[in-house]
Amino acid sequence: MTAAPTVVPARPATRPGRAWVLQLVTLLMVLGAVDWRRGAYFAGSVDPVVLSKALVAGLGLLLAYGLASARRGHRLGTLSVWGLAVVLGSSLWGALTGGQLLGGGVMAVRVAVLGGTVFFLLRAAPSLEVLRRTAQACGAVAVVASLTGLPEMTDGRLAGGLPAMDPNALALLAGIPLVVLAWRTVLGEASWGIAAGGLYFLAVLWLTGSRTALLMLLVGVAAMALHVRRPRVGLVVGGLVLAAFGTVGAVATGALSGFAERGGDGTSTLGSRFIAWRAALTWADSTWQTVFGGGLNVKIIRVTGQYWDTQPLDSSWASLLVQTGLLGLLVAAAWVCWVARGALRAPYPHRVLFVGLWVFLVGRSLLESGLFDASPAFLLFLAVSLLAEGASRQRLRDELADGTSVPAPQR
Repeated sequence: MTAAPTVVPARPATRPGRAWVLQLVTLLMVLGAVDWRRGAYFAGSVDPVVLSKALVAGLGLLLAYGLASARRGHRLGTLSVWGLAVVLGSSLWGALTGGQLLGGGVMAVRVAVLGGTVFFLLRAAPSLEVLRRTAQACGAVAVVASLTGLPEMTDGRLAGGLPAMDPNALALLAGIPLVVLAWRTVLGEASWGIAAGGLYFLAVLWLTGSRTALLMLLVGVAAMALHVRRPRVGLVVGGLVLAAFGTVGAVATGALSGFAERGGDGTSTLGSRFIAWRAALTWADSTWQTVFGGGLNVKIIRVTGQYWDTQPLDSSWASLLVQTGLLGLLVAAAWVCWVARGALRAPYPHRVLFVGLWVFLVGRSLLESGLFDASPAFLLFLAVSLLAEGASRQRLRDELADGTSVPAPQR
């Protein structure tokens, strides 16, 4: 006789009181990480917006610590914390020697507060529940920002209205829940709700005009699809039909060519980013700055030979070189490779999600900043890093055995 299959619940059994607090903390964490002003950079001065963001992030940290200390915490590795400490320490030392300790110190504290919130949340709740609720918080902020930004969509790209954020930041917020929805679909949890949510966030991402985010989303979904063991016929046929109709419609209406040829001038083009990257190689004025950088508050770099004098650092890796020096850059590069190795060794449901998030976030970081800064990309990357550690792997297996995985994998 064949034993009856074990039914894995689709949602972890979390007490309602803790569940809403967990969702509140993830929302506060995301709000503390997103931009509240479009095109503005922290210069070291305190104003109502800076103070409000600090209060939101600080409240999230306190609530996360309360959740983690209220009961026995889940097992979690700490090597990622040491890697983050080296990166932040390098930036602080560079800011100190460069006379930018106030601005660089405030930015480092912001990153540390968000990192601490992620750590305590993962100690307090099952891993996939934290990731799912963080993605839901990103999606909620993306919905509000996109709806309030539609009336101001005048230059062809959708930006956030409330909170005010640039199109690329909004694309990141829309991309994170898309990765999670694709993960649920890959594991067999297909539904009309997932389809509707996916279409909305995909429309938001398209309207932002962020080609990097869209490309990395497609690559990330493809990487997750490679892990499908026994895909259902309906899912495969439906996906192929939808892809075919979408491609034909995009080509026939000219939407695809218009998206690919999205215009830009000055500092917004890909060519101008290469100019900033070359300038980053010669930015340091001393050996000390070459090794330790100038602080996380350095967001704009001087350029020569152009009709503009300064330009934002639109790459996490160029930003690392300028902000944390060679030390921070090398540690971060090794860190990213180490996370990829750990993600591939995680249990099946976790591995699929970790790989998708890694591809999306790290791939996006080549042309967008924020992977090692106070941003939603950093929140998810650090969470995946902590959970992909060898010391956390047994915890993932235990959660699978206890039925706390989301969703139930289809064997």
